[in-house]
Amino acid sequence: MKKTYIYLLFSIMVIAQIAVAGQIVYKYERTIASNNMYKFKTAPIDPNDPFRGKYIALRYEINSFATTDDDWEYDQKAYVYISKDEDGFAVLETVSKTLLPNTDFDYIEVDNLNYYSGKVHFELPFNRYYMEESKAYDAETLAREAQRGDAPATVYAVVHIENNLHVLIDIVVNGVSIKEAVAK
Repeated sequence: MKKTYIYLLFSIMVIAQIAVAGQIVYKYERTIASNNMYKFKTAPIDPNDPFRGKYIALRYEINSFATTDDDWEYDQKAYVYISKDEDGFAVLETVSKTLLPNTDFDYIEVDNLNYYSGKVHFELPFNRYYMEESKAYDAETLAREAQRGDAPATVYAVVHIENNLHVLIDIVVNGVSIKEAVAK
């Protein structure tokens, strides 16, 4: 009788772990399947940081919003509302301290926030693109070099967004996926 309870409890624990993992995977896969994809233009990328591991560090052109409201606190949470232009690139619509009801814009919650010079400055939360360790440095160098010089290349991140859930799926340099570019 005692072994039956142990097996039953163990089975419940295994099923619960599988269900939690499945729910997490389903949530992200549903966001990707929503076809709600944005392209975020990147700013020049920072050099490799040996203390943080192998990834591409990203900064975006969308990083501030001009406002006359100067009642912003350092590091408070805010919501960045975006739309798409005709080429699918993300366009900043507004930044709000609260969720806006009945809006057609997608939003991203940001918390690295500060206000100065009439602008609310923030950092988008999808600022790291993880890759296979042997290719991450080459990919970051390729993207950084593409943005230097007189005629910088078009470098952007492909991000799926739905209800504050965001999935960074690729970095594109001059129309070529960075995964393909460093594989050559």
